[in-house]
Amino acid sequence: MSSIIDPRLEAIKKQFSKVDYVLLVGSGKGGVGKSVTAATIALLLSSKGYAVGLLDLDLHGSVIPTIFDIEGYEPEESKEGLVPPVIIGVKVMSLGLFAKNRPVPIHGKNKRDAITELLAITKWGELDFLIVDLPPGTGDEVIASSTLIPVEREALVIMTPSALARVVASRTILLLRDLRVRIMGLVENMAYMKVDGKTIYPLGKPVGEKLARELHVQYLGMLPFDPSLSMAIDEKNPEKLMETLFARSVDEIIVPVVIGNREILVSKS
Repeated sequence: MSSIIDPRLEAIKKQFSKVDYVLLVGSGKGGVGKSVTAATIALLLSSKGYAVGLLDLDLHGSVIPTIFDIEGYEPEESKEGLVPPVIIGVKVMSLGLFAKNRPVPIHGKNKRDAITELLAITKWGELDFLIVDLPPGTGDEVIASSTLIPVEREALVIMTPSALARVVASRTILLLRDLRVRIMGLVENMAYMKVDGKTIYPLGKPVGEKLARELHVQYLGMLPFDPSLSMAIDEKNPEKLMETLFARSVDEIIVPVVIGNREILVSKS
């Protein structure tokens, strides 16, 4: 008996047909600042005049609706699919919009189905960049998210300076490689603070550069431990988020690489 082709796969191709470049932002575990980094990259790219989307595929710990203050938003329906809300120039779609702050008790094949459905029904239109906030870890959601997206994509892996984060970041990089996703780079978040002109390391000695060398990936650098970041998130204020030291650091060490990689890709196409 011949296998049945899922019609949603063709729908996904259509929804992504005008998306130039996809950046997957992943991490081996939660709590390392992955979602905030993804949101900040999207906001910074939009501020530079690019057409940008942000897709949150975290089934169980979605925070993108909170960061953008759209927790109660109902996506608009059109003939071509759901229309993402536009917040400060960024088209935002999140599985969290459908969970309504309730637990999502799904597992196995149902996880892949939920991600497939969202990819198939979200109308992105023309985008220079789509930033994808992957679920943490190396489970079904990450595999589905990485394999279902039908356009050129690469990954940024976020970690913190700890032995545990080092182990799980390594697993994430190896999994993404197995899925044939190019690793754009590794970033170490909450790595340092400036206090009275001195640099301190609140979570311990940075270990990301060594890990990057071992796995032959680019080490983009360290992002600061920035208390003002929590205040911006608590206030659900993306504009204030853009004013933080954290955002300035993202703009210096991550955004230029993302822009440069897209330009290389577009020039080859």
